[in-house]
Amino acid sequence: MPQTNPDTEIYWLIGIVAAFFLILLLFGLIFFFKDFSQELKYLNNEIARTTGAERDYWIRQKRRLWLSIIPFIRY
Repeated sequence: MPQTNPDTEIYWLIGIVAAFFLILLLFGLIFFFKDFSQELKYLNNEIARTTGAERDYWIRQKRRLWLSIIPFIRY
């Protein structure tokens, strides 16, 4: 009768939990970049539509959006 090694069961459990968290991280990144892409399209449309000081405002907003990729900078 084969005996199961307790270490093997722990490794399987750790692998399953790690895979679950990686899948959650992947979904989070997909949603982040989807929202990022939509916001970037909106800002580019506003930049193309406007002129003068208002255009400068939208360009600043676009810079802030790009900086928001850095985790500790908020958009």
